Amino acid sequence: MSTATSILSSGSERLDTWSRRSQPKIEIYLAGQTPGHVNSYTTGESIDGNVTVTVDYETRFDEIEILFEGVSRTSVERAACPGRTGSQQMFLKLRQPIDEMEYPTPRVLEAGRSYQYPFTFVIPDRLLPQVCTHAKKNAHIHQSHTLLPPTLGDPILASNGKTLLDDMAPTMSQIAYTIRASVLQKKLSGQGVVSIAGVAKKIRIIPIVEEEPPVEISASLSLCTRKEKTVKRGTLRGKLGRIVASSSQPKPIQLLPPAGEPTDTVSTVATVNLRFDPVGDEQPPQLGTMTSKLRVSTFFSAVPWDDFPSTNGMPLSQIGSGLYPETIHLLTMCVASAQWTKQSMAADTLRRNSTDSSSSDSSTGPSSTFTGDTYYTASVVVPVTLPKSKAFVPTFHSCLMSRVYALDLSLSYHTPATNLMTPTISLRLPVQFTSQAKRTESLKSSLGVTVTQEELEEFFQPRNVTSPTDFSNNLNNVVVDVGLAPPEYSERLSTVRANR
Repeated sequence: MSTATSILSSGSERLDTWSRRSQPKIEIYLAGQTPGHVNSYTTGESIDGNVTVTVDYETRFDEIEILFEGVSRTSVERAACPGRTGSQQMFLKLRQPIDEMEYPTPRVLEAGRSYQYPFTFVIPDRLLPQVCTHAKKNAHIHQSHTLLPPTLGDPILASNGKTLLDDMAPTMSQIAYTIRASVLQKKLSGQGVVSIAGVAKKIRIIPIVEEEPPVEISASLSLCTRKEKTVKRGTLRGKLGRIVASSSQPKPIQLLPPAGEPTDTVSTVATVNLRFDPVGDEQPPQLGTMTSKLRVSTFFSAVPWDDFPSTNGMPLSQIGSGLYPETIHLLTMCVASAQWTKQSMAADTLRRNSTDSSSSDSSTGPSSTFTGDTYYTASVVVPVTLPKSKAFVPTFHSCLMSRVYALDLSLSYHTPATNLMTPTISLRLPVQFTSQAKRTESLKSSLGVTVTQEELEEFFQPRNVTSPTDFSNNLNNVVVDVGLAPPEYSERLSTVRANR
């Protein structure tokens, strides 16, 4: 009889769980939340708020779970056969510890009462090494892949908090951060828990990104910092000489921090150095216009990148990867007033031999066919100002996707005779996008988060990578679940123990 009673009790408990008229209502409140706006944060800031749980009927529970998660998702069209393949990586998962004393006794949510549980999460600047365990060609890849990536690919979040802006990411790639709250109940078997109610709130993360060393131009066929071209008198006519254009990677464009008030225009400048090597005593061509465009490239892949992505080599679609480019027109300006300066090799030799002069590092070397003595030089300064109609994120490289930028510069010039088309000479320069800090004091000193010893031990237990699973939409979803805290938590471990 006791066995029958036990079975009946178990069945009633199951019926009570699934036949309830309404699930617990969960609401997530963020400090500083403005209706209709998405909260934005940067490195070192704390995400403060509370979770409110209410029920219409008495509800048994075992735990309230509050998580801060970061997930990246990609999907790629297969070239060999129809369908898609893709991946999902949970690169950040922090849990808010809740003291046992904060729960009601017994663990029953009463109707008509509100239960509040505060939370605080701190935005880390790095991820744990366990996040990136795939094969890599050099240590720089691991360094980049363990930096916190920005929110990307969600039009609701790609905004300045007031208007929706396009962040120029394809639907095939997305990086999202959420605060997630759930009411958990132990399974009838006693093994594990099940969520009886859950809700999530999206937030926008734009981490602080500092300047990296200049890009190695020789490693990318798509970049061009120097180009030379034959200047002709006109169509089907003789040569005037060779024109050379060269430049270097400009200073990074510093993006404003989330919700930061602009104190000046977000911009940089590029200097294009020109040289004309005449065939004889010809004059240099008259300059026309300088056109600048920003090339935005989003790389994504179904498998982790083992190197920094580029357009070199085989088509990306054949290796389970994709590239989504977008070009933004920035400026067209007249440079006809730029003056050519006559130079001579003999004078250059005298200057180099002089002890009281220094050579200019902005000079442009001779063209490949130059054998004379006289040449001409000029410089054009190109301002770069970002349009306010787009949402920009810092340059970043993660395991599954990357965002890089390049500046396309095209200079037109005129020759004495009429040409069917106006001749141009073009360059493509790499440009980094960095993100400023909201404050100047040390960020790590403010990364104080209260966690229990049990939570700390759990944070540092590595999780396994699940095997690929086929879904109905033919998407091979590889989930990497990293339930780990960032390195800053380990730095605070001694302080946490000392404060107990």
